[in-house]
Amino acid sequence: MKLFYGKFISMALIAGMTLFTACDDEENGGNGGDGDYAATLSGDVTEDVTLTSGNTYELNGSYTVKDGATLTIEPGVKIVAVYDDIVDYILVEQGGKINAVGTADAPIVMTSEQEMPGSWGGIHICGKAPINVEGGTGLSEIGEAVYGGNENTDNSGTLKYVRVEYTGYAFNDETESNGITFYGVGSGTDISYCQAYRGKDDGFEFFGGTVNVSNMVVISCGDDSFDWTEGWTGRGDNWIAVQEEGEDCDCLIEADNNSNDFAASPVSHPVLSNLLLVGNGGDAQGVRLRAGTQVEIDKAIVCGKALPLTVETTETENALKDGTSKLSNIQLSGVLASENGIYTNDDFTADGNNNQVNQTFDAFTYESICEDYAWVAGWTHSWGDGGSTSEEVAGELSGDLTGEMTLAAGSTYMLNGEYHVKAGATLNIEEGVTIISIYDDITDYILVEQGGKINAVGTADAPIVMTAQDKKAGAWGGIHICGNAPINVLGGTGSSEIGGASYGGSTANDNSGTLQYVRVEYTGYSLNEETESNGISFYGVGNGTTVDHCVAANGKDDGFEFFGGTVNISNMVVIDCGDDSFDWTEGWSGRGTNLVAYQSTGNDCDCLIEADNNGTDFGASPVSHPTLSNLVLVGNGGDAQGVRLRAGTQVTMDNARICGKALPLTVETSETENALKDGTSKLTNVTISAEMQSKEGIYTPADFLAGEGNAVDANLAYADFNAVKEACDWLDGAWIGE
Repeated sequence: MKLFYGKFISMALIAGMTLFTACDDEENGGNGGDGDYAATLSGDVTEDVTLTSGNTYELNGSYTVKDGATLTIEPGVKIVAVYDDIVDYILVEQGGKINAVGTADAPIVMTSEQEMPGSWGGIHICGKAPINVEGGTGLSEIGEAVYGGNENTDNSGTLKYVRVEYTGYAFNDETESNGITFYGVGSGTDISYCQAYRGKDDGFEFFGGTVNVSNMVVISCGDDSFDWTEGWTGRGDNWIAVQEEGEDCDCLIEADNNSNDFAASPVSHPVLSNLLLVGNGGDAQGVRLRAGTQVEIDKAIVCGKALPLTVETTETENALKDGTSKLSNIQLSGVLASENGIYTNDDFTADGNNNQVNQTFDAFTYESICEDYAWVAGWTHSWGDGGSTSEEVAGELSGDLTGEMTLAAGSTYMLNGEYHVKAGATLNIEEGVTIISIYDDITDYILVEQGGKINAVGTADAPIVMTAQDKKAGAWGGIHICGNAPINVLGGTGSSEIGGASYGGSTANDNSGTLQYVRVEYTGYSLNEETESNGISFYGVGNGTTVDHCVAANGKDDGFEFFGGTVNISNMVVIDCGDDSFDWTEGWSGRGTNLVAYQSTGNDCDCLIEADNNGTDFGASPVSHPTLSNLVLVGNGGDAQGVRLRAGTQVTMDNARICGKALPLTVETSETENALKDGTSKLTNVTISAEMQSKEGIYTPADFLAGEGNAVDANLAYADFNAVKEACDWLDGAWIGE
């Protein structure tokens, strides 16, 4: 089965809309990459605004184009909806215009930080063309803007080469948002080359109006691909809808006149031609004509549904029977189903249509459609093997593992809730496995209890990747490994912050398994205000455990944290984790070789290393004393410490480069500083970008510089992560990530 996964230099108030400028075009090169927003879009547009070519903009809340204003969007613009508790959408009110004109090579893309259906509210355009609701006007479901009137040729602007992704935000149990919704939009509006990709509700929906649309593509939208009601009478040419096999989608077309008055005027009567409609293999209807709608369709293929074409209500069937509606050159993968027996399958085939076509989803790949329909190529988001976010799911991980489990090489598994590897059990994860945390209200994490083992062995080119549907820091709870090695808490044992499992003991060489070439992403789930989860947490893990070539990226809390134990690590990378990159406490005494921490400039991150012995007893034994060598630690430019040695920790550190923090190295507490002063701890060949800070004045900056090879170099810096890669020849291969 297939599953999908899947929101300053200066501030300016422009034309009544809120637009916060992140940086000017000259400074950012105009590229507006992800996270580098040219401006924030929010509030009302009351005068003309232009979003300039190639830039990326942040959509934060409602963005409403008012009467008399025009929103112009140039080719290559990307708009990213913020992922938070505020509903994001674009609304064009009557009299307002949106001129969003991309090109095949530089489409306009409207998407979400959270790449998952239902993440934002899409586009809503309200015009003055006729609708058939009582009184002749209505209020949009989203934003409650007036629509409808008597201006057939009303002009709301232009949409061309525009792609909307991950729409369908649910405002309540009754109202979800479509990709693009046309409310009483007139034929003076120019709509062509638009794609709705992986929305939760409909792709494109028409509430009356006369607007014509052409070259429209809908991919795996959760309700209907195309939907019309309230008297839509426009033209539609060159439509493609594909519902990926196994996806939870409804109709390919759901068509009504007016659900409260089947005969309401003007009657829905679009004229459609050149349609390819491919269903998901489900039992729902493909094309569903009902509630009095009329229609003319010429040249269409409809397949992949048990009921590819159904006709319902006497008004709809009579219009087909008497020729008011027309179906011609239609190929179905099954028979027409008639609810009332007025317009039958015999009538359908007598009109020259064919219901014997044996075509299924497998016949229509992204590549084959681009070959047969050349206008699709270049600007659309692909699907299937062509690069969609779908995954073939081999299984689900949940509950307790009490025996031995192997996750097969190259396969994808879903993590649904807690997954505990119990004492005596072994979880084997082969190279190239992907584990995806499901996006829901359940906390997802992997916990290896004392006596359990995890053998996750990837390769440089086929790493094991543990990630999340919700590609956002804090999406899931990471990995937690509990061993039997010594810790220095009172009583010699503790309970893990996540899962409440016991850890600690007297077995220094305890073996909890192997982690090699493993990447964890988007961890840091907050269980409460006090407890967030790290990328990988090592609780009393022994040195019989093998840990090397691991990455923690884009987490909300620490990258790697050590609660005592003796485990050795090597070739470890932390990228943009929100709290500390590396963190140890409770007596960790292992070795660490080849360690990299990188915090992107401006990201909200804390220390590169935060190091404690025991937060409540600085002299507790065994004392934290890791031996570290070959470190490159690059901060985000913030005021926090880089390496913070405190709470009695000891350390031996050789060959380190620490920069990108106002305070690259600080030492605190008399126990920690005395150990450095008397040589119990050692810092050698350490270069920092600013003077070391001593809280107690015991181990001073002069003492630091007297150490072998130590130095302060104000010019020490790395331009970006690629520069770090160049400095570390072991940072190579797909295991690092993008």
